[in-house]
Amino acid sequence: MRFPHILMFIMIVLGAIAGSTLATIAYLNDRQSALKTQIFSAKSWENNSLPKDLNLQKSGSSSQNKNTLVNNPLSSKIDFSLFRQSLLSAVKRHDETFIRALVIPQTQSNLGQPLRLENYDLEDKNSPFWQQMEKVVNAGCSLEVTIRITQQETENEIWVCPKTFGKPIYDSDWQTQVAVITDRVNIRAEAKINSPIIAIVSKELLQFDSETYQNLSEAERELVNQFDGWTPVIFRNNKKGWVQNQFVYYEPRDYRLSFARFNGQWRLRYLSVGQRD
Repeated sequence: MRFPHILMFIMIVLGAIAGSTLATIAYLNDRQSALKTQIFSAKSWENNSLPKDLNLQKSGSSSQNKNTLVNNPLSSKIDFSLFRQSLLSAVKRHDETFIRALVIPQTQSNLGQPLRLENYDLEDKNSPFWQQMEKVVNAGCSLEVTIRITQQETENEIWVCPKTFGKPIYDSDWQTQVAVITDRVNIRAEAKINSPIIAIVSKELLQFDSETYQNLSEAERELVNQFDGWTPVIFRNNKKGWVQNQFVYYEPRDYRLSFARFNGQWRLRYLSVGQRD
């Protein structure tokens, strides 16, 4: 056999070996990728991580399963915005099971005592609890100061609802401030839906009109504290008016919620109703 023929034969053999090696490497890489996909797929999360104490509806649609963590809305592996969406949906459908799963022995009420949900009539779909919860959660929540909490994970975000747009309503002058929690809210001359509109405000702080409140009869004061009632306020240039309660947050009267992760799950830290401790 001549030298050129021998050289060509050697090159063919080497090429065949190289091709086989590359094919093997590609196969192994594909296998590894497939294993990773299997470990972190939506199906894996759905089967293994859903709390047994929650009766949550699972989605069978592949498009709805793109968000792999929505199936366990309490998990710390999802961000708070997704948890809040699930909470708001649960409140709107009066889901007692979801709410009860949020409460743990560490969850507190106004007085620093363990929260007792039996005091809130969750079984009654017309209970003020559901109205107040929807109002507060729908308004949004804000990130509180990051601190360590007993039995809480190191990734310790703490959220407070409702969101009052960075204003110091939780910390100062809380008895005199009224937070408008949505856009284009009408201020009316009187506490009636057909009263003239004297101003329109969006997501800002107003002053509670304590003088007008003190001059009300006892029955009228009771209406101020009802969900479908009206709040007396003072706004620009010391003008006075009334705002429907469903559009404002007044801390001496309304709910305040705080959430954090405990043992890997989003839980309720406290539910404060009305007057502070």
